[in-house]
Amino acid sequence: MMDERPIRRPVKVLAEETVRRIAAGEVITRPAGAVKELIENSLDAAATDIRVEVTDGGCNLIRVTDNGFGMTRDDVRLAVGRHATSKLSSIDDLARLTSFGFRGEALGSIAAVSRMTVETNTDEFAPGTRLEVEAGEIREVAEVVHPVGTTVTARTLFYNLPARRSFLKSGTYELKLVVEVVKTYAVAYPRVSFVLIADGKTLLQLPAAEDVRVRLRDLYDRQTVESLVELRVDNPMLSLAGWVTRPDQARRYYEVQTIFFNGRPVRNRAVARAVHDACGPALGDANPNFILFLDTDPTRLDVNIHPTKQEVRFADERFLFDFVSEAVSKALGTRRSVGGGADEFLYQRSFASVEDAQVADFWQLHNSYILAQITTGYVIVDQHAAHERILFEELTRQRQHVSRQGLLFPINIELSAEQFAAYEAFSERVAELGLQTKVFSGRTVVVESVPAGSFMGKKEVEEFFAELAETTANQVVTELELAKLVACKAAIRAGQRLSQTEMESLCNRLFACSEPRFCPHGRPAVIKVSLDELARRFGRT
Repeated sequence: MMDERPIRRPVKVLAEETVRRIAAGEVITRPAGAVKELIENSLDAAATDIRVEVTDGGCNLIRVTDNGFGMTRDDVRLAVGRHATSKLSSIDDLARLTSFGFRGEALGSIAAVSRMTVETNTDEFAPGTRLEVEAGEIREVAEVVHPVGTTVTARTLFYNLPARRSFLKSGTYELKLVVEVVKTYAVAYPRVSFVLIADGKTLLQLPAAEDVRVRLRDLYDRQTVESLVELRVDNPMLSLAGWVTRPDQARRYYEVQTIFFNGRPVRNRAVARAVHDACGPALGDANPNFILFLDTDPTRLDVNIHPTKQEVRFADERFLFDFVSEAVSKALGTRRSVGGGADEFLYQRSFASVEDAQVADFWQLHNSYILAQITTGYVIVDQHAAHERILFEELTRQRQHVSRQGLLFPINIELSAEQFAAYEAFSERVAELGLQTKVFSGRTVVVESVPAGSFMGKKEVEEFFAELAETTANQVVTELELAKLVACKAAIRAGQRLSQTEMESLCNRLFACSEPRFCPHGRPAVIKVSLDELARRFGRT
């Protein structure tokens, strides 16, 4: 234990270079943040064509080219400095800000933590300006042939902040975040064309579209788009327009969840929570897709609570929650009722009547749990977790000799760019586990067989590739992890009714496993309740 007294140190002013780097690190935290700032600059410059190029997820190169207004030589020299802006004249303008931010603020921040080149022009009949900046210091200013617009190139992000650079994740993960940023702005600005190139490969090529719905079709599969319900509500304080998934068609992994406030993509917990609550119990463990555009007087919105302006606070967050919740409820056909002192959201659906389950060695509760009597009491089996365990052990035991079940009607699915990249990397290994596929055209994949005894339909296959892309972006996928994922998607789902024979077979196969107590992810597959415990609960002992 240290017993030395702290040494008194005098207060001193930090060097300008240190201050510049600290300030830049607050605005630019990773490559996706730099891409976000540069896209916003392009949009503020009225660009109708934006091209983003990155290498190694943006860690080594970021280049954003637009056909916007461009900058004069004097403008660009000022723009790479600190606190330069064309958006504000006084402190009062902060409360009325309608643009994305300050072009100088973004360029200055990126310039402070990279080797940056800016090429820009405002006049097609005159030469443009090329400016080289390193660690925030201008190294060279020269004439350049450049069309009207601006190209910003940032190399080796955080090269002068090795500690910050060491916290960046793999190029695959950083690229995933960059793709999300480009998709987000592409949705909000359908009339702007976007191109994203990563390591020389075109991932996104989105021509200008007439509206958001068309842009969504360019970005996501048909099922995702068709599951969206449109909503539009106006109020003197706030207007809301957008789309949200019907609860019964939501999936475990969402494709898009984006909130725009006055055209700015932001995070806001009140809005996200309101959407989930309005969907009601039918949502279960799924996550709805939603794209919401909210517009209000800028004076009611605080956009300066986060350095990157990714979070905003509305003047009345409770009103915001109620407003969004009510709007989503009406659009989805849900209704909001008050009971037991708490808000309860009910999804209005008509269910077919189901005969009471027969009480027999087995009984199915809510089409999800199997109850079976044993000598000392009874057991409750989670049918999904149990089947997941069975399939996992079969897949890992059989290895390359997994039994396959050919599909009479092959499944066609359209993958996103990230999902297709994961598919290309793992298609052979996935085939060894019984999921045989082939590329039909573009990013459309045909599934020809699934593991024998599995319950994989189109929805489960789509979820499999979505989760595979999510997993590969965050960790190395081992053979065991891949088998876990296949088993999870191929297993019987909760809510699926089973016959007596199916329940008996499932339980027998579970207890023949080497580890029947848990699913491959560690969740309980079976719970035992003894007669002694029942006696205690009923006060018999």
